[in-house]
Amino acid sequence: MSEDLSKALSDLAVEAAREGELVEPVPSALRRSFGPAVTFRSLRHRNYRLYFFGQIVSLTGSWMQTTALMWLAYDLTHQSKWPALISAAQITPTFLFGAWGGILADRVPKRSLILCTQSALLFLAALLAALVWLDWATRWELLAITALAGAVLAIDLPARLAFVVDMVGRDDLMNAVALNSVLFNVARVLGPMAAIGMLFWLGPAACFLTNALSYAAVLWALAMMDIEGTAHHGDDRKGLHALFAGFRALAQRRRLLLLVMMAGTTALCGWPFLTLLPALAENELGLPKLGYGLTLSGTGAGALTAALTVATFGSKARSKRFIAVGVGLVSVGLVVLALVALLGSLVAAVACCAVIGFGLILFLSTSQSVVQLSADEHQRGRIMGIWAMTLSGAVPLGNLLVGPAADRWGVAWVMGAQGMACGMAALGLGILAIAPNRGV
Repeated sequence: MSEDLSKALSDLAVEAAREGELVEPVPSALRRSFGPAVTFRSLRHRNYRLYFFGQIVSLTGSWMQTTALMWLAYDLTHQSKWPALISAAQITPTFLFGAWGGILADRVPKRSLILCTQSALLFLAALLAALVWLDWATRWELLAITALAGAVLAIDLPARLAFVVDMVGRDDLMNAVALNSVLFNVARVLGPMAAIGMLFWLGPAACFLTNALSYAAVLWALAMMDIEGTAHHGDDRKGLHALFAGFRALAQRRRLLLLVMMAGTTALCGWPFLTLLPALAENELGLPKLGYGLTLSGTGAGALTAALTVATFGSKARSKRFIAVGVGLVSVGLVVLALVALLGSLVAAVACCAVIGFGLILFLSTSQSVVQLSADEHQRGRIMGIWAMTLSGAVPLGNLLVGPAADRWGVAWVMGAQGMACGMAALGLGILAIAPNRGV
């Protein structure tokens, strides 16, 4: 990555942090040491400790359900479009209504709101298990229940994102956000593995029932927390006025807005490379199953390593470098992966995927922390709703763009274009961030 891009991204991060008075997240007693005590320091907070272990169980169950749902949708129809529709139904509501969910998170005590949403998700998973067990499930019922769950997630996700700071405080927020990424990536490995075995022995209904039971861990953790159930009523505006208030608050902080836009463009240009890995493995590497499994595992290993890196070394001083390095690794990694694909080297391809996975999580985890800490207390929920909405819209849109493009021009060329687009977009937004702020 060029020196200008690094400088622009660094200035963007430090200015966004300065606007929100981002504080040093590593306590002075820990700054000079490393190891588990530093990496997992957020677990010293009892509330977050309860949440962390509850989420391990719940997220694993969620990945089990997602895996079984994709398989069942194809098994019922023998059409690839139905798993794609199920996936879209799960994500699209957050894109459409994520900002509305953020408004609720600002006006309703977050723990109470999350208790309601997690209970609703438990009910929907149990309903899905019952329908499949009784052999009453059709493709349309799967789609309807998934869409309802997606609508609940549009409320649940902004609330959970904004709730983290209530559990750990500002000092340990970056560490907690990174540990949430650790949770996600561990569950992404454990959930599908457990689902495959359960599908073979017991069928999909058992996966859905297991997911329903897994929500009990989160509900128990929330009930056991000793935390103030407060909400922040920053204004009494309703409807579209309340919605636009969140966008106006973000627009008034130009550098913070640009950081959110940078997250969206990175998700748009970078994250969809995952959907091209099957074609990369078959057409370029000549190893369909082995190549896909190893490149996907490499991406997950890189993402997990990045999450642990941010958890251990994340700080105010390093946030600007983490953001710049993260975007740079994604951009360069995609371009090199495109070259490697043309050469057909499996080992090099896996290494590139690990670099891309590392860069994505390094950037997104650090950026989310900066955005959270830069948001005003009474608007954090809606700002995180906009964050969730941006990423939820960018990823599926990117998938829709790169898939047909790869079919027409080839995987290698499209991955190279993704890398260059990611770097150019980040450079442009970084330059805007350090440009004179006239009329804003």
